[in-house]
Amino acid sequence: MMSKTKIVPMGSQSLTALGILSSPEDLLPLATLQLTASNLHALVDRFLLTSKSIDESNVGAFVSYLFQEGTLTALEEGRRANPATAPLKIINNDGKVMDDAEQTSSVVETLANPSQKPFFKRTKVVPVQTQQSSSTALSILSSPEATSFIKNYNKDLEFENEKIVQMTNVVQMYSPAEEMMIASALGLIEGMKMKGAIPFKEFKATFSSIKYLRGFYNLKSGDIYQEANFSARGNHTDVAARITNYWNRFENPAFGASKETNLENESYIEVPNGHSSIYCQPYNFPSPLTDREAICNIVWKRISNKSIMASYHPLTHHPKVEDKDGKSVIRASFHAVYCLTQLDDGTTDVQMGFHINFGGHLPKAIVNGFIIPSTDRVISKHLVYFANSLTLDNLKEADGKLLGEILVNQIKKARTRGGWKKRADLGKVGVDEFLYISAAMRQLLPLHPWFRALLHEISLNQVKGARTVATALSDMKDHDAINLAKGMSTIVLSNTEAPSAVDHWIAQNLALEEFEKEHQWMRSFFVEIAQYNLNTSNFGLRLRVFDGALLSTIDLITDIYMTVRFFNTEGQEGYGMTNAWLIGLTMFFQIIVAYVQNGKKPSSFFHDLFCILTGFKPALDAYRVGSGAEKQDHHHVSPLEEMSYCKITELVFEAVPAAIVQIYALLIAKEQKLDALISIMVSAATIGFTSAMLSYDWDTSPTQRAKNPGFYGYIPDKALSRAACFLSMMSLSFAHVLLQTLSCALLFATNPRWLVYYLAGDIGLFLLYKVARRDFYYWLNVSGVLRFFSSFIVRFGAKIMVNFTLLIHLRHPGEAGSFPFLVSVLLSVAASFVSVQLYSNHYKGDDKIDDERLQAILSTLYGVWFISLVTFVAVIKREYLHTFYSFDTLSDFNRKLTLNLRDDQEDIKCLVLEEHPDTFSGWGEELLKPWTLKNWARWEEEKPAWFTDTWIESVPNEYVP
Repeated sequence: MMSKTKIVPMGSQSLTALGILSSPEDLLPLATLQLTASNLHALVDRFLLTSKSIDESNVGAFVSYLFQEGTLTALEEGRRANPATAPLKIINNDGKVMDDAEQTSSVVETLANPSQKPFFKRTKVVPVQTQQSSSTALSILSSPEATSFIKNYNKDLEFENEKIVQMTNVVQMYSPAEEMMIASALGLIEGMKMKGAIPFKEFKATFSSIKYLRGFYNLKSGDIYQEANFSARGNHTDVAARITNYWNRFENPAFGASKETNLENESYIEVPNGHSSIYCQPYNFPSPLTDREAICNIVWKRISNKSIMASYHPLTHHPKVEDKDGKSVIRASFHAVYCLTQLDDGTTDVQMGFHINFGGHLPKAIVNGFIIPSTDRVISKHLVYFANSLTLDNLKEADGKLLGEILVNQIKKARTRGGWKKRADLGKVGVDEFLYISAAMRQLLPLHPWFRALLHEISLNQVKGARTVATALSDMKDHDAINLAKGMSTIVLSNTEAPSAVDHWIAQNLALEEFEKEHQWMRSFFVEIAQYNLNTSNFGLRLRVFDGALLSTIDLITDIYMTVRFFNTEGQEGYGMTNAWLIGLTMFFQIIVAYVQNGKKPSSFFHDLFCILTGFKPALDAYRVGSGAEKQDHHHVSPLEEMSYCKITELVFEAVPAAIVQIYALLIAKEQKLDALISIMVSAATIGFTSAMLSYDWDTSPTQRAKNPGFYGYIPDKALSRAACFLSMMSLSFAHVLLQTLSCALLFATNPRWLVYYLAGDIGLFLLYKVARRDFYYWLNVSGVLRFFSSFIVRFGAKIMVNFTLLIHLRHPGEAGSFPFLVSVLLSVAASFVSVQLYSNHYKGDDKIDDERLQAILSTLYGVWFISLVTFVAVIKREYLHTFYSFDTLSDFNRKLTLNLRDDQEDIKCLVLEEHPDTFSGWGEELLKPWTLKNWARWEEEKPAWFTDTWIESVPNEYVP
């Protein structure tokens, strides 16, 4: 027998008279005689919202009512009853009852410092009338799509504003059962963090495609634990109201959002309760799996003035839950918690914890294809909603990235509505939809109507003639914006990374520089668009991957061709065997790089191993860098650094030695064949291009320039100057490769021992210099034999690379070093002159090359080398010339970098601690240890993006409090 009783709280007429409540029903039932400090704040907030002014009479009336009339009361065990005359008391943080003076002081302090200070005000959107503006850009704001969006937006906003009032401005007390639900929910997050309450040994870890979510699952039992942490722009009440609105879509309409339902003696009692509600969430799985359904009791609680939480407690049954159309449904258990904390920077930190039991075995495909993506969508929808609600004045630099993602996704969704023939037009439709769903864009368009034309042209992603636009921001028109967009599409194709392309694009256009000064979000916004264009353009990422595969294939084909030719030529079988060993050696060291990078995740290592053995590793590296892949937790270096190391091993152990072998074979051959000469020239050109590309990508990377602005940035910003710089680096490396390989081949032909003496002396001198400066060990944070072995390989490889490729990036103190780089280059040039003289004077073979011919070759190469060097020095930025001859070791470099960093550049300073402790052992106690000890507690609370488990493990123990 089920009976239902509706009890309305009494004794609220005095509050209504004071204007604190609009009606007696606004005051929710209380479960105790005592008010906590947070409940007091809630009631005072409501008082402030309904009072036109704050003065002594208001305070007096409020205090008089609360602490003298005593009109509010409640009975034990959470039951509601008639009003009594017992005075209302307030307890402090120590659990003691405040006296009258403390009570009055607390109320006055609260009134003087109201908690509700929203960072921005979300207001209803007023539709734009077409006749008010003849601008094409502004006409989209009055389109039918915009009108429909505005209607839905305003409806959601009205619902959420009601929830905000309900959550923050009404005194709510909690029954013991509700307090237990809240404690249990908080324990869910702590259990995920500490890995204590959950048997994770029986679970497999899984990570979302977005960085906010991690989880563990047990397919056999159907248990899934998930934890997420993200930041949403807005105050905590706005975010809480949005989450309520989202989950409200799953609510069973028969329940009612403001009902508290308690089971007692097999009967249900329903009472009005704004902080508790019942939700029914269905999980519709594909056939033949049985659908699931979860019932939750959701309890909201305000923890403090800047913190609120929601507990989702699972219920096993409810009288109003019926089978869906007679279908069988398995009852799932949904236990969750949201903790929202308002930060001082205008954002709210959201922590989410989930434990879902689906009542039995679940296929892995359901977990990966349904459960994880659904949680991703929940987070993404919350982030997108608040990003779209931000006004133009409230946009920050970090908001641009999310706005860029929203635009890209809007373009993608629009293009699904038609075939490839409508792709261009539908892309523009997606742009227009973005411009009216974002509050900031709706404000931006009247200020800069040309912004729409810019996004339209960028969405086409077509390679056209690029132009530099010198028009000032105030004079920009649609045709100027179109030219800007054409320039971006072309520049994206000439850069490996999207941030580098946007940096180049902004630097060469005056209007964009002015626009960025006004809107800090602009750069990260366009980086997201450039990354999308790079990934999807037929001439973008695909071309770069094709280039990587093509260069690798050409190199492999020429090596195989020359190897076969050597084996088939009498007396040259040894050269063929040497080439074969060089190819195997290159693969061996690339496997070592892959193991160091992916050893913590075997599946990734075997994937890379397959690509190495099949010759597709360069294409894979190019794809990762071009698609913007980020460094993962199990990685030691970024994808760009990994690509650089693989390129270096390819050049050091294959391309350069093979070129020397081929030149030597050509020198002693009775007949110089054209195919051998072409192979040598192609190898030298490939080495020159690769060397220039690596140095160019490293120096133009905005990430590297932000980390080390005193080292990266020598390449100029203007387009023509950049092109001249790249060509000069390529030709300089090309001439240097031929000079060095020619000198080695001449020395070996004259007397093999002389070549051994030269290389051993040159490399030995370099290693001795590194040891003497205590700079031999590499910066990678590895230990033991692996550290020595990897350091020797890197130092040896860096020296060979400088000698034979002139890779300018290797002048970095963490690599060869500036001064050793300069000395190596000069010695290599001098060695080519000496080798020619030794060959001319001491070679006795009949196949000796004519001296005049040899001098002509040498003079030509010297001419190309010198002209390229002069051009390079002329176009680079003068303030970076010192980076080519500095004596700094890596420890010196890191110390200067740390001293020059501002207090707010923690994300850069933390990178020093990722390196081996030897790189900061001499000065870390003075500069780094006090910094970590002082800020560690704050980092644990705020959890910045760089404060990961991997970074924490790399920090020396004595640097951790």
